[in-house]
Amino acid sequence: MNKLLTRGGIEIIAVFIGISGGLWSEKQIELNKTLKVEKIALKSIRDEFVSDSTKLFGTASSIENEQKEISVFLKHISGDTSLSDEKLNSLIFEMIYFRYFTYDKSVYESLIKGSGKKIIQNDSVSSSISSIYEATYKHLENVFDMQKDLIATRTYDAFVESGGYLDTKRFSISKSLDLNQNEMFSRALKDKKFITQVSFHYDTNYFILNQYKWALKEVKATIGVIDNYLGNS
Repeated sequence: MNKLLTRGGIEIIAVFIGISGGLWSEKQIELNKTLKVEKIALKSIRDEFVSDSTKLFGTASSIENEQKEISVFLKHISGDTSLSDEKLNSLIFEMIYFRYFTYDKSVYESLIKGSGKKIIQNDSVSSSISSIYEATYKHLENVFDMQKDLIATRTYDAFVESGGYLDTKRFSISKSLDLNQNEMFSRALKDKKFITQVSFHYDTNYFILNQYKWALKEVKATIGVIDNYLGNS
């Protein structure tokens, strides 16, 4: 009887171990699949961030160059230097047609946010990535609105209201209407509203520039977080 009980106990234990082993194996297979998907997602997100950092750097550099040009423009207004009509025309174009940042969040939404389950296993890494898309990039959308509405559009409107106009490579208003662009600039650059707006444009652009530099720093830091996690996994 004892032998039968012992044998029965061993068989029960063996069955239990078999079931447990099977469950562990299934969980391990599922975990391996998740880790594989996680790695693919992280590498894709990293590639996006590398591309974004290049665009952010380019945007910041463009604004820095614009600031240098506006500084020269203001010196012309104050009489500290003299610029040609062609150069003045070009400078105003630069203030109106600005460079800004655009991003693609389709990879983030399809592989991570919209996946329906937890893809990034490390909470710190997941939080860093989400913060870029949900906070940093959202903030830059507001920055774009400032560039468009508070700076570029208002500068253009003030210039036109002062009697200004711009010639392009494809169409010259000066030649077509037989207008003297030099006289136009002399008049427009004495308009207080326009000069005030250019000054506001110049000052506000420093804030805009710092927002892009801050965003670039955040994106680079997140790339580092991803690299460290992938290197240790």
